[in-house]
Amino acid sequence: MGQGAAGWRGRGIEIFEPSPHDHRGVQGEAMPYPKLIAVYLLVVLAPMPVAAQDNPIVARIEAFQAAYNAKDAQGIAGFYTERGALLPPQSKALVGREPIAAHYASAFGQGVGALEVRILEIDQVGPSTAVEIGETSVKAGGRTVHGRYLHVWKKVGEDWMLDRDIYHVLGVSK
Repeated sequence: MGQGAAGWRGRGIEIFEPSPHDHRGVQGEAMPYPKLIAVYLLVVLAPMPVAAQDNPIVARIEAFQAAYNAKDAQGIAGFYTERGALLPPQSKALVGREPIAAHYASAFGQGVGALEVRILEIDQVGPSTAVEIGETSVKAGGRTVHGRYLHVWKKVGEDWMLDRDIYHVLGVSK
């Protein structure tokens, strides 16, 4: 999915999904069944994974994951805008790169690592703003912590930077 005049859409919700029960075309005339099947397959197959070259947010998340897995707290903080905010569960908001770096350094010091990210949706909502929703898993003390996050990305110069990052824990498994 490339970037067009209206921006790019990532994974997840599409703007228009015709009902598979609607046998009418765009102009209201009856749609032949082979065409209906083709449209249905396009709707079903459309939310295919977005490649990093198609969406800069995907590339940024992959780089974020690499920094996390290298336990590079300062590198992670570099993904945030200067006044970026991290809103961890059951904690106060951490605003700015230094408190964010300290948060990740503390987590790494407690043995947290092996981040896996699954992007569910990316939506560019303006020329310099995008919203991303995803799920994560991290290893911590022999267990796997599963979570969900919402990122607000802002374009600063040519780079997409995290401006708001909120996450919560969905559960813990062995």
